[in-house]
Amino acid sequence: MSAGASSALTVSVDSDPATLAAATLGTLSGISIVSGTEALIGGSTQQGTYSGFNQTSNSSDPDLALTDGVVLTSGLGTFSTTENTSNSASASTGTGSFAPLVDLASTGGLSTSQNDSNVLSFDFVLDDPTENSVSAQFIFATDEFPTQGVTDIMGVFVNGVNYAFFPNGDLVSNQSGDPNDFFNSNPVGGTSADSYGLEWNGLTDVFNLIMLADGGGAVNTIEIAIADTSDTIFDSALFFTNLTAGTTTSGGGIGNEPPGTPPGVVPIPASLPLLLAGLGAFGLIRRRQSRI
Repeated sequence: MSAGASSALTVSVDSDPATLAAATLGTLSGISIVSGTEALIGGSTQQGTYSGFNQTSNSSDPDLALTDGVVLTSGLGTFSTTENTSNSASASTGTGSFAPLVDLASTGGLSTSQNDSNVLSFDFVLDDPTENSVSAQFIFATDEFPTQGVTDIMGVFVNGVNYAFFPNGDLVSNQSGDPNDFFNSNPVGGTSADSYGLEWNGLTDVFNLIMLADGGGAVNTIEIAIADTSDTIFDSALFFTNLTAGTTTSGGGIGNEPPGTPPGVVPIPASLPLLLAGLGAFGLIRRRQSRI
């Protein structure tokens, strides 16, 4: 795909929690959702499933691509998918606050006044009892970027623990100092021909999220959440996808490494094992020669 030619993003508004939960899973996810546990906090048009998230920009900002998944908003799921239409996309859904997000904001030094919460939750079991984690990818997008003094908030909780933090340890939100590091600009008026071509003034990089989970047939709970902070305006969105079981030796967390790579670990180049094997063989030959 050439620069500045984003593919068509499609959002299908939906309020059925079972449909939304199923859409979070990756192909061959290794995860079984416990039927009947799916739950949603949100208005009937506040969230939905999406497809075709392949966004490019003519600027120096990176291409942004996600597999099909779910989108939760602190406003309306009927936002523009072809142009950034407003600096302040705003809608009040009346869903109030979500206690785990309020607690998270408190520990992160953010305002605990929240509105328009949108939360998808369900229980799940890891199909392989020896595995101990799940991973997923997401993008946080917001009209709070870059100028608003308050900031919306999101979190992804597994068994009550939030794993969604920026690489510097900040909560995923438009906090002071974060925009230049973790957000990509999407000016008002930009279309798919010259910008990312959807609502939201700022979009984060694609982040890979690793979360610890209990294996051995245990039931786990995930809560994917977003909310307005301090007001009901300048909304935000959370695109979430590819929830997949796996194994990790890290404590979980966030990074922009490839999926499946523990946060902070630099992937080994494919050529390195061959190089090491070659050096080892060379050393063996030298040792044999020295004995002659």
